Amino acid sequence: MKQFENISFKRRLLLWMNHLHFHASLQKSGKFYKFVIHEKYKTIVKALKVILTLIGLFSAYITFQSVHIAFLFALIIFLLTGFLEKIVFSYTSVFIPPMPDFELCPEKWMSAFFGFAEDPKGDFQIPLVGWIFSEEEYARRIHALLLTWSCDKLNDENKNVSLSVILEEKKEGDGYIFFCYPAIERENAKKFHESIEQERRQKSLSDVHNKYFMMLMLGKKFKITKDSYLPTFKERYKVGIPFLFRIMVIDKKMQPKQIDGLEDFVFYNLNIKDKSELTRKDIEYDLFRIVFPE
Repeated sequence: MKQFENISFKRRLLLWMNHLHFHASLQKSGKFYKFVIHEKYKTIVKALKVILTLIGLFSAYITFQSVHIAFLFALIIFLLTGFLEKIVFSYTSVFIPPMPDFELCPEKWMSAFFGFAEDPKGDFQIPLVGWIFSEEEYARRIHALLLTWSCDKLNDENKNVSLSVILEEKKEGDGYIFFCYPAIERENAKKFHESIEQERRQKSLSDVHNKYFMMLMLGKKFKITKDSYLPTFKERYKVGIPFLFRIMVIDKKMQPKQIDGLEDFVFYNLNIKDKSELTRKDIEYDLFRIVFPE
Protein backbone atom coordinates (compact mmCIF):
# COMPACT_ATOMS: atom_id res chain seq x y z
CA MET A 1 0.00 0.00 0.00
CA LYS A 2 1.23 3.45 -0.90
CA GLN A 3 0.85 4.87 2.60
CA PHE A 4 3.44 2.37 3.88
CA GLU A 5 6.05 2.88 1.14
CA ASN A 6 7.91 5.69 2.91
CA ILE A 7 7.45 4.73 6.54
CA SER A 8 10.23 5.38 9.02
CA PHE A 9 12.75 2.82 10.22
CA LYS A 10 11.04 2.67 13.64
CA ARG A 11 7.70 1.83 12.08
CA ARG A 12 9.30 -0.74 9.77
CA LEU A 13 10.92 -2.33 12.80
CA LEU A 14 7.57 -2.55 14.61
CA LEU A 15 5.98 -4.18 11.58
CA TRP A 16 8.90 -6.62 11.31
CA MET A 17 8.65 -7.54 15.00
CA ASN A 18 4.93 -8.20 14.66
CA HIS A 19 5.66 -10.33 11.60
CA LEU A 20 8.35 -12.25 13.49
CA HIS A 21 6.04 -12.87 16.43
CA PHE A 22 3.52 -14.35 14.01
CA HIS A 23 6.07 -16.91 12.75
CA ALA A 24 7.95 -17.72 15.97
CA SER A 25 7.40 -17.01 19.66
CA LEU A 26 8.29 -18.23 23.13
CA GLN A 27 5.13 -18.98 25.07
CA LYS A 28 4.71 -19.85 28.73
CA SER A 29 2.95 -23.13 29.45
CA GLY A 30 2.48 -23.66 33.18
CA LYS A 31 5.89 -23.41 34.83
CA PHE A 32 7.75 -23.97 31.59
CA TYR A 33 8.12 -22.30 28.21
CA LYS A 34 7.58 -23.73 24.76
CA PHE A 35 8.97 -22.58 21.44
CA VAL A 36 6.17 -22.18 18.91
CA ILE A 37 6.75 -21.75 15.19
CA HIS A 38 4.37 -21.65 12.27
CA GLU A 39 3.53 -24.92 10.57
CA LYS A 40 4.99 -23.63 7.27
CA TYR A 41 8.41 -24.50 8.76
CA LYS A 42 7.42 -28.06 9.67
CA THR A 43 9.24 -29.53 6.65
CA ILE A 44 12.44 -27.69 7.58
CA VAL A 45 12.26 -28.93 11.18
CA LYS A 46 11.72 -32.52 10.02
CA ALA A 47 14.69 -32.22 7.67
CA LEU A 48 16.89 -30.91 10.48
CA LYS A 49 15.86 -33.86 12.66
CA VAL A 50 16.92 -36.29 9.93
CA ILE A 51 20.21 -34.45 9.38
CA LEU A 52 21.06 -34.46 13.10
CA THR A 53 20.15 -38.16 13.36
CA LEU A 54 22.46 -38.96 10.44
CA ILE A 55 25.24 -36.85 11.95
CA GLY A 56 24.80 -38.72 15.24
CA LEU A 57 25.05 -42.07 13.47
CA PHE A 58 28.09 -41.15 11.36
CA SER A 59 29.84 -39.66 14.40
CA ALA A 60 30.57 -43.25 15.42
CA TYR A 61 33.04 -43.37 12.50
CA ILE A 62 34.68 -40.06 13.38
CA THR A 63 37.93 -40.14 15.34
CA PHE A 64 38.10 -37.30 17.86
CA GLN A 65 41.24 -35.92 19.43
CA SER A 66 40.00 -36.69 22.95
CA VAL A 67 37.15 -38.25 24.85
CA HIS A 68 36.10 -34.79 26.08
CA ILE A 69 35.64 -33.45 22.53
CA ALA A 70 33.69 -36.57 21.57
CA PHE A 71 31.45 -36.11 24.61
CA LEU A 72 30.93 -32.41 23.86
CA PHE A 73 30.05 -33.17 20.24
CA ALA A 74 27.53 -35.84 21.31
CA LEU A 75 26.06 -33.47 23.90
CA ILE A 76 25.52 -30.75 21.30
CA ILE A 77 23.78 -33.18 18.95
CA PHE A 78 21.65 -34.44 21.84
CA LEU A 79 20.61 -30.92 22.91
CA LEU A 80 19.82 -29.81 19.37
CA THR A 81 17.76 -32.94 18.74
CA GLY A 82 15.93 -32.49 22.06
CA PHE A 83 15.20 -28.84 21.22
CA LEU A 84 13.71 -29.79 17.85
CA GLU A 85 11.58 -32.46 19.50
CA LYS A 86 10.13 -29.87 21.88
CA ILE A 87 9.10 -27.46 19.12
CA VAL A 88 5.35 -26.92 18.91
CA PHE A 89 3.77 -25.91 15.62
CA SER A 90 1.12 -23.26 15.21
CA TYR A 91 -1.60 -22.89 12.63
CA THR A 92 -3.70 -19.90 11.68
CA SER A 93 -7.35 -19.24 11.03
CA VAL A 94 -8.68 -15.87 9.90
CA PHE A 95 -12.19 -14.64 10.60
CA ILE A 96 -13.42 -11.87 8.29
CA PRO A 97 -16.54 -9.92 9.29
CA PRO A 98 -18.74 -8.30 6.61
CA MET A 99 -16.95 -5.78 4.42
CA PRO A 100 -18.58 -2.77 2.71
CA ASP A 101 -19.96 -3.32 -0.77
CA PHE A 102 -19.50 0.37 -1.62
CA GLU A 103 -16.64 2.82 -1.87
CA LEU A 104 -15.70 4.49 1.40
CA CYS A 105 -15.57 8.29 1.17
CA PRO A 106 -14.12 9.73 4.40
CA GLU A 107 -14.69 13.27 3.14
CA LYS A 108 -18.46 12.67 3.43
CA TRP A 109 -18.11 12.00 7.17
CA MET A 110 -18.45 15.55 8.42
CA SER A 111 -18.40 15.32 12.21
CA ALA A 112 -19.38 13.45 15.35
CA PHE A 113 -21.50 14.58 18.28
CA PHE A 114 -21.96 13.65 21.93
CA GLY A 115 -24.72 14.43 24.40
CA PHE A 116 -27.55 13.10 26.54
CA ALA A 117 -31.18 12.70 25.53
CA GLU A 118 -34.01 12.77 28.06
CA ASP A 119 -36.56 10.00 28.11
CA PRO A 120 -40.17 11.09 27.36
CA LYS A 121 -41.06 11.21 31.08
CA GLY A 122 -37.95 13.15 31.98
CA ASP A 123 -36.95 10.61 34.62
CA PHE A 124 -33.44 10.00 33.31
CA GLN A 125 -31.01 10.89 30.54
CA ILE A 126 -29.72 8.54 27.87
CA PRO A 127 -26.18 8.92 26.45
CA LEU A 128 -26.36 9.91 22.79
CA VAL A 129 -23.51 9.60 20.29
CA GLY A 130 -23.64 10.01 16.56
CA TRP A 131 -22.11 10.82 13.22
CA ILE A 132 -23.08 13.46 10.69
CA PHE A 133 -22.63 12.93 6.95
CA SER A 134 -22.91 15.23 3.98
CA GLU A 135 -24.92 12.84 1.80
CA GLU A 136 -28.02 10.89 2.80
CA GLU A 137 -27.45 7.90 0.52
CA TYR A 138 -23.92 7.46 1.87
CA ALA A 139 -25.20 7.77 5.46
CA ARG A 140 -27.70 4.98 4.75
CA ARG A 141 -24.91 2.77 3.40
CA ILE A 142 -22.84 3.32 6.55
CA HIS A 143 -25.89 2.51 8.68
CA ALA A 144 -26.41 -0.71 6.70
CA LEU A 145 -22.74 -1.64 7.18
CA LEU A 146 -22.96 -1.17 10.96
CA LEU A 147 -26.13 -3.27 10.93
CA THR A 148 -24.25 -6.18 9.32
CA TRP A 149 -21.55 -5.81 12.00
CA SER A 150 -24.20 -6.01 14.73
CA CYS A 151 -25.64 -9.17 13.16
CA ASP A 152 -28.74 -7.30 11.92
CA LYS A 153 -29.73 -6.11 15.40
CA LEU A 154 -30.35 -2.46 16.22
CA ASN A 155 -30.01 -3.34 19.90
CA ASP A 156 -26.45 -4.68 19.94
CA GLU A 157 -26.76 -6.40 23.32
CA ASN A 158 -24.13 -8.97 22.33
CA LYS A 159 -21.61 -6.15 21.88
CA ASN A 160 -20.69 -7.04 18.30
CA VAL A 161 -19.72 -3.45 17.46
CA SER A 162 -16.94 -1.53 19.21
CA LEU A 163 -16.51 2.24 19.23
CA SER A 164 -13.65 4.24 20.68
CA VAL A 165 -12.74 7.88 20.98
CA ILE A 166 -9.02 8.44 21.46
CA LEU A 167 -8.05 11.92 22.57
CA GLU A 168 -4.68 13.27 21.55
CA GLU A 169 -2.41 15.35 23.75
CA LYS A 170 -3.96 18.61 24.87
CA LYS A 171 -2.12 20.88 22.50
CA GLU A 172 -3.44 23.58 20.25
CA GLY A 173 -4.94 22.10 17.11
CA ASP A 174 -5.19 18.59 18.54
CA GLY A 175 -8.42 16.69 18.78
CA TYR A 176 -9.55 13.08 18.76
CA ILE A 177 -9.92 10.11 16.44
CA PHE A 178 -13.25 8.31 16.39
CA PHE A 179 -12.94 4.59 15.61
CA CYS A 180 -15.65 2.05 14.89
CA TYR A 181 -15.05 -1.62 14.09
CA PRO A 182 -16.49 -5.14 14.52
CA ALA A 183 -15.75 -6.43 18.01
CA ILE A 184 -13.07 -9.11 18.09
CA GLU A 185 -14.77 -11.06 20.89
CA ARG A 186 -17.93 -11.76 18.93
CA GLU A 187 -19.93 -14.98 19.07
CA ASN A 188 -19.76 -15.93 15.38
CA ALA A 189 -15.97 -15.44 15.43
CA LYS A 190 -15.68 -17.76 18.44
CA LYS A 191 -17.78 -20.42 16.72
CA PHE A 192 -15.67 -20.11 13.57
CA HIS A 193 -12.39 -20.59 15.45
CA GLU A 194 -13.84 -23.46 17.52
CA SER A 195 -14.82 -25.32 14.34
CA ILE A 196 -11.26 -24.94 13.04
CA GLU A 197 -9.86 -26.28 16.33
CA GLN A 198 -12.14 -29.31 16.29
CA GLU A 199 -10.99 -30.17 12.80
CA ARG A 200 -7.29 -29.77 13.74
CA ARG A 201 -7.63 -31.95 16.88
CA GLN A 202 -8.27 -34.92 14.59
CA LYS A 203 -4.70 -34.48 13.28
CA SER A 204 -2.81 -33.12 16.30
CA LEU A 205 -3.55 -32.33 19.94
CA SER A 206 -0.43 -30.26 20.53
CA ASP A 207 -0.64 -27.65 17.77
CA VAL A 208 -1.22 -24.06 18.88
CA HIS A 209 -4.05 -22.11 17.28
CA ASN A 210 -3.31 -18.51 16.19
CA LYS A 211 -6.71 -16.86 15.98
CA TYR A 212 -6.68 -13.92 13.60
CA PHE A 213 -9.37 -11.38 12.90
CA MET A 214 -9.21 -9.39 9.67
CA MET A 215 -11.45 -6.37 9.69
CA LEU A 216 -12.13 -2.87 8.47
CA MET A 217 -11.90 -0.01 10.95
CA LEU A 218 -13.79 3.18 10.29
CA GLY A 219 -11.93 6.13 11.71
CA LYS A 220 -11.55 9.86 11.31
CA LYS A 221 -9.82 12.67 13.14
CA PHE A 222 -11.80 15.65 14.41
CA LYS A 223 -10.84 18.79 16.29
CA ILE A 224 -12.20 19.61 19.72
CA THR A 225 -13.70 23.07 19.48
CA LYS A 226 -14.23 25.39 22.46
CA ASP A 227 -17.98 24.57 22.33
CA SER A 228 -17.46 20.79 22.13
CA TYR A 229 -19.41 18.72 24.63
CA LEU A 230 -16.96 15.80 24.38
CA PRO A 231 -14.84 16.71 27.47
CA THR A 232 -18.00 16.89 29.60
CA PHE A 233 -19.39 13.71 28.03
CA LYS A 234 -16.13 11.92 28.85
CA GLU A 235 -16.54 12.84 32.52
CA ARG A 236 -20.20 11.84 32.68
CA TYR A 237 -20.21 8.64 30.64
CA LYS A 238 -19.41 5.33 32.37
CA VAL A 239 -17.97 2.46 30.32
CA GLY A 240 -20.49 -0.32 29.71
CA ILE A 241 -23.61 1.85 29.89
CA PRO A 242 -25.77 1.39 26.75
CA PHE A 243 -26.09 4.46 24.57
CA LEU A 244 -28.05 5.58 21.54
CA PHE A 245 -26.06 5.85 18.34
CA ARG A 246 -27.59 8.05 15.67
CA ILE A 247 -26.57 8.70 12.07
CA MET A 248 -27.61 12.07 10.67
CA VAL A 249 -27.13 14.19 7.58
CA ILE A 250 -26.51 17.88 6.90
CA ASP A 251 -29.50 19.68 5.37
CA LYS A 252 -29.49 22.59 2.89
CA LYS A 253 -29.15 25.07 5.75
CA MET A 254 -26.04 23.20 6.95
CA GLN A 255 -27.88 21.91 10.00
CA PRO A 256 -27.91 18.26 11.12
CA LYS A 257 -31.20 16.44 10.67
CA GLN A 258 -32.44 12.92 11.23
CA ILE A 259 -32.89 10.63 8.25
CA ASP A 260 -36.39 9.33 7.57
CA GLY A 261 -36.72 5.62 8.33
CA LEU A 262 -33.21 5.33 9.77
CA GLU A 263 -33.51 4.01 13.32
CA ASP A 264 -31.01 4.56 16.10
CA PHE A 265 -28.71 1.80 17.29
CA VAL A 266 -28.26 0.86 20.92
CA PHE A 267 -24.57 0.10 21.41
CA TYR A 268 -22.72 -1.00 24.54
CA ASN A 269 -19.04 -0.84 23.60
CA LEU A 270 -17.69 2.71 23.85
CA ASN A 271 -14.27 3.61 25.22
CA ILE A 272 -13.13 7.19 25.59
CA LYS A 273 -9.44 7.39 26.43
CA ASP A 274 -6.48 9.70 26.24
CA LYS A 275 -3.85 8.38 23.84
CA SER A 276 -1.42 8.11 26.76
CA GLU A 277 -3.78 5.63 28.47
CA LEU A 278 -3.62 3.07 25.66
CA THR A 279 -1.94 -0.27 26.41
CA ARG A 280 -1.05 -3.29 24.31
CA LYS A 281 -4.46 -4.71 25.13
CA ASP A 282 -6.09 -1.92 23.13
CA ILE A 283 -6.44 -2.50 19.41
CA GLU A 284 -5.76 1.20 18.84
CA TYR A 285 -2.33 0.96 20.50
CA ASP A 286 -0.45 -0.31 17.44
CA LEU A 287 -2.48 1.93 15.15
CA PHE A 288 -1.02 4.98 16.83
CA ARG A 289 2.47 3.49 16.84
CA ILE A 290 2.46 2.53 13.16
CA VAL A 291 -0.31 4.36 11.28
CA PHE A 292 -0.58 7.59 13.30
CA PRO A 293 2.90 8.16 14.77
CA GLU A 294 3.84 11.52 16.23
